[in-house]
Amino acid sequence: VVFYKVEVKSKQEGVSDNSVKTSLALGEYCTTYIKHGNYRQSSDMLDTYYISKNQKAYLKFKKIDTLFYLDYASDTTTALKVTKPDEQKTIAGLVCKAIIIQTGASTTKHFFSPELHMNPEYDKNNRIGHHDVYTKETESIWLALFEETESYSLSEICTKFERKNLEDNVFDLPKLPEKKFTPESVTRIPEFSRSGGWNKYLETNIDAKLGAKYLKIPKGEPEAIQTVQVSFIISERGEVINVKVLNKKEVHPKLAEEAIRVIADSRGWKPATMYGEKISFFLQQPITFYVSK
Repeated sequence: VVFYKVEVKSKQEGVSDNSVKTSLALGEYCTTYIKHGNYRQSSDMLDTYYISKNQKAYLKFKKIDTLFYLDYASDTTTALKVTKPDEQKTIAGLVCKAIIIQTGASTTKHFFSPELHMNPEYDKNNRIGHHDVYTKETESIWLALFEETESYSLSEICTKFERKNLEDNVFDLPKLPEKKFTPESVTRIPEFSRSGGWNKYLETNIDAKLGAKYLKIPKGEPEAIQTVQVSFIISERGEVINVKVLNKKEVHPKLAEEAIRVIADSRGWKPATMYGEKISFFLQQPITFYVSK
């Protein structure tokens, strides 16, 4: 049994550490039970069961009465580079070696102790999180993990471990309806709750006359059109934050200014939820201005 302390740091402007931690279904602490190629990872948000004989991982979110599952082969990302730097760290009293696994989206450094042996045969088909690569290269239980992506930094560090006889029923699956896991199955996007809906709000509040004022119709053409691409975040409190124009160089600055205004002034958002918990959520909205002869 291995006990981990978990920390997450957001790299995204306007997105809190807690929102990222929630979107990853991580708690402040995680306990991992390991026996004969089976794993159970438990936190205050999620229990994950890796069952070797089924070649599946099962996910039970605390606020959802469904048992989701992923096939071991479901992770189709590629480990682009595997290195073993000459680096050591003492964790929970054990001297650990390092291994780094790089993919197109992340770099993950594990620290592992050869004293905690793990048979790689159990995980040779477990591609989730490149567990097959890790166990083949180390044949050991990891005691620390440091992951870097564009949007967050994650650390899970062992505070203690126990060698003990685990009962098999630790890995018994909850008796619940089963469903294949997809992000969409556990996510509810932000909802604009004001009367008439989001499109009506935009139609009513955008100053469409600005198209005629700032757009010039090319010679020989019947009309001119510019579309401002706007990105923004609905925070876990339902606030509109971090409004940006993505194509500034392609549109008139006054049209960009108006697009930002109408998005920033919107009120009445219900925040997105993931696994039943409120999170920050990125949205994009095109705002089109038009003039014709």
